[in-house]
Amino acid sequence: MKKIMFFLLCTFIMIPSFVLAHTGLSSSNPSEGQIVTENLEQIVLTFATPIEVLSTMDLVKDGNVIPLEDIKVENKQLSGTIAKPLENGSYIIQWKIVGEDGHPIKGEINFIVEMAQNETEPTPVTPEETDEGQEDESQTDQTEESSENQNTASDTAENADEQNNNDSSPTLITVFIVLIVIFGIVLLLFTKKKKN
Repeated sequence: MKKIMFFLLCTFIMIPSFVLAHTGLSSSNPSEGQIVTENLEQIVLTFATPIEVLSTMDLVKDGNVIPLEDIKVENKQLSGTIAKPLENGSYIIQWKIVGEDGHPIKGEINFIVEMAQNETEPTPVTPEETDEGQEDESQTDQTEESSENQNTASDTAENADEQNNNDSSPTLITVFIVLIVIFGIVLLLFTKKKKN
């Protein structure tokens, strides 16, 4: 009987560490589905637990890998510097990490770059062009506002996903505990029958 109790106690202590041992992406900059409207100089991925030095990532556009400089692993973060400004279009961050437990995990983050293309050399301006320029500026402001709203929406969705992931951990622990208790009861009944 004492052996069974000791076994159950050890199992209860070990279950949370098994369930929480695997790491996952907790946040990123840029985030999944984000529309980037400003010059992006660095990619930063933050994970739920510390990651190993072997972890890496690639930035891909239209099947071509865009070089990242100075890819670093610091505790829970994986970061890389973008060598030159990104052109408009769709990008994928492909990351591969090794968690503290040695378990390899990979994933992808999709984002879009939509930079304003009016960064050209200044030319002499006539009064008519000034009026047109003011209209263009107001349209650009509206575009930036809608992009900010989309960024806020995608950040909110990401936070909701993180909340759902965090909510699932206690559920897994509870399921494991219930299974162990049932196993302990069955084992206890079985040993009592043997003694009788």
